[in-house]
Amino acid sequence: MTIAGQAAQGPTRLALWTRAASYRTHPNALVRAAAWHAQSLAHEEQRNRGGVLRAAAAGLDAIDEHRRLIGSSELRALATTHGRDLTTIALRHAATDPRTLLRWSERTRATALAQPPATSDAATIPASLAALRDNGRRLAEARAEGEPTDALERERLRLERAVRSESHTLSATTAEQQKPPSVEEIVAAVGDGCLVELVDVDGTVHVLVTHAGRVRRKVAGSTEEIAALLGPTQMLLRRASRGRATDMSALGGQLQEAILGDAVRLIPDGPVVLAPTARLHGLAWPLLPVLGDRPFSVVPSAGQWLRARATPRPAATRRRTLLVSGPGLATGGAEVPLLAASHPDATLLAGRDAALERVLDQLDGADLVHLAAHGNFRADSPLFSALDLADGPLTVHDLERVRRAPYRVVLSACESGVLAPVGAEELLGLAAALFSLGTAGLVSSVAEVNDTATADLMVELHASLASGADPATALHRVRRQAADDPVAAGTAAAFLALGV
Repeated sequence: MTIAGQAAQGPTRLALWTRAASYRTHPNALVRAAAWHAQSLAHEEQRNRGGVLRAAAAGLDAIDEHRRLIGSSELRALATTHGRDLTTIALRHAATDPRTLLRWSERTRATALAQPPATSDAATIPASLAALRDNGRRLAEARAEGEPTDALERERLRLERAVRSESHTLSATTAEQQKPPSVEEIVAAVGDGCLVELVDVDGTVHVLVTHAGRVRRKVAGSTEEIAALLGPTQMLLRRASRGRATDMSALGGQLQEAILGDAVRLIPDGPVVLAPTARLHGLAWPLLPVLGDRPFSVVPSAGQWLRARATPRPAATRRRTLLVSGPGLATGGAEVPLLAASHPDATLLAGRDAALERVLDQLDGADLVHLAAHGNFRADSPLFSALDLADGPLTVHDLERVRRAPYRVVLSACESGVLAPVGAEELLGLAAALFSLGTAGLVSSVAEVNDTATADLMVELHASLASGADPATALHRVRRQAADDPVAAGTAAAFLALGV
């Protein structure tokens, strides 16, 4: 197109956007959101940065109104897709000012986690969910015995469709969604600590470092460059999980340069809270040299971190510890008897006792829960990610029936902490379900782990937790103790502390 043609097209484009923006008062929230997007594009055409951000805010408010009416966690997260274009344009225009970018990053990430899940009557197991769990048990038995599974696989798909359909009809909870924190609240909460928040702006990672009253920004690598390193990272962790010594230092340096770049010079000594983009949430962050030898925790957002900090721990007289050992573990859940010996008052569920209803009943309101059970992350349908129990899988749908969240949870299984990015910077998975319920902190893995090494690491982790350490500090101690053993070090690198 010639320059003259482009000039002629400009007013026409602006006129069309202005016409579309006239629907800003439409009764349908999604129509209003689209109209506000048109208004933001019109302002962008006129180089009106303030107008762009105001229009984007109004559009996202409309998306929030729509999402608050939805009961299903899955649909709530997916609903943010309607606001993806609004998020993109807002971050683009906010990127030049660190505080403005932090405010907009918090406005547009992990919003679904700020609203508790809606469920059917927690005292009644939905028939389709019970049938799905029974199918999972029979499917696992058939696979173990080498029997045909085609019919069971078809039954599983049918039952999953039924469970999903039922969850999509749930009414929204009456609990009010918590608003994102202001930049001032975040800066005050961080204090002399350090918050590192990553923001994807048009395919480039911007690193926001909050420390000692300041928010500073550095531009790092492209999301495409970073994505190319994720596959090799998982491959090296897989090698370590299978008992093969692996040197990950070179790859860790590459990851750090691509993800953090010059921002590493802004990170002070001491603990760090890391809020990555949704697609980087499952990275083995201990591989980065700047994080490898310090306590750090990973959170979906600064807002979620503040909510976790504000979550009250059960009173000392009401603290309960739950230890669960699921079936089929290579070590037989070797750490669980050792943990039971050091927690004589804990409830121990192993063998046939490690059944879903008993686990959920004891998990409700517990202070500390350790779940040693095989994990199965479902990228195709994150709410069916599960932990294997004696009578079948415990899925996210099951977890959402818990009335009172456990305060802290340790998931020692492979990939138990993997979260699927959906919608616009939203997350779904086992860890996300616990966060939305109100769990303050988790320790979980983001890759395959070596069962034998994991058992040893878990004993050391719980010893640190029992001494009063928070999960980030406890994991840091575990990583230090494992440093001289390549397999143990690779296993320790796969575990993250989430929350507080």
